[in-house]
Amino acid sequence: MSERNNEENIRVEDLNAEFLEYLREKHEKAEEEFRNEEKDRKHVIKKVKESTDEELMIYVPKVYQKDIYSIDYPRLKENGIKLISFDIDDTIYDSIVNKVRGALPGGNVPMPDEAKRLFSYIKSLGFTVVLLTNTTARIASSVCENLAADGYVAKAKKPETLGFEKIMESYNVSPSEMAHVGNSMRDDIVGGNRAGVTTCLVRRNGYILKIAKAAKNVLKQKTVGQIIRKELRKRNIWYKHHVYYKGDQYYQLGETPKYRQIEH
Repeated sequence: MSERNNEENIRVEDLNAEFLEYLREKHEKAEEEFRNEEKDRKHVIKKVKESTDEELMIYVPKVYQKDIYSIDYPRLKENGIKLISFDIDDTIYDSIVNKVRGALPGGNVPMPDEAKRLFSYIKSLGFTVVLLTNTTARIASSVCENLAADGYVAKAKKPETLGFEKIMESYNVSPSEMAHVGNSMRDDIVGGNRAGVTTCLVRRNGYILKIAKAAKNVLKQKTVGQIIRKELRKRNIWYKHHVYYKGDQYYQLGETPKYRQIEH
């Protein structure tokens, strides 16, 4: 697929009061999260270390790919999947950019042309395609329209399963007939696995939060996600990064990661 080519310039003077209030709230929340981070990290470390290997499988996806464009959707179809839900922020496009655009006059949140073509292709295969996101209804509604998705559930509070259950009830599908695609192990994969759907993990499609994580690495502060992944790696359960060569950690539905094939 071709490069994404519908980038728009965002002018500071166009930002409305709602977004400025959003920035203020985010700053206050960031300060609070920083104060609570060490306590949360210690709690997670204790919980993860006390978990059995079977309990840690809640973090492991059925599919793992670099991005949403690399997933084998026909294979999902062959395995009985009828509906695919997608997370929005940092799965389809950068979360911060989405929030900025959603706060501009009109609230339009355009999506990359490549994403529009992908959604059109997936729908042509016969899938129902919906959005399942923790973001606001304003952003979800605009993204849904721009991608011509069949519907959305906003403020889903993943990893809670209510959003997954609402979609299954609304579209009359069972857990075995639904797949969910997202970038967060803690929200998308845990939530999807709890709901019993086929979970598909992709790498984060957002740069600003990657920079923030890099800053934490410099300060030698492990994120909660890094703590979980370290324990999964230590027990040889699952690897986010390649083991023997670039890309050997990825797998489609029903496949064994290539590094496992090398081990045997």
